[in-house]
Amino acid sequence: MNYVKILAGLVLSFAVGLACRKFGIPAASPPVLSGALLVFMMSSGYWLVDRYVARRAAENKRHCGGHAIEAAPEQAGGGR
Repeated sequence: MNYVKILAGLVLSFAVGLACRKFGIPAASPPVLSGALLVFMMSSGYWLVDRYVARRAAENKRHCGGHAIEAAPEQAGGGR
């Protein structure tokens, strides 16, 4: 885990919150603790599921056609 990115994110979020408070700009966050906890828990859940899914083997990769950029021109419909 990259702790520098986490620390930079926390510092940036506090700086944006401070600037919004100082200049009277409406913050893009809930003004009550329960709303802030909801946002935190949703973000944590997203992160945890992403970590879980990334560790599992890709079982259905053979069914994926891939991106059109990676395909040969005749497969992508270019046919030049």
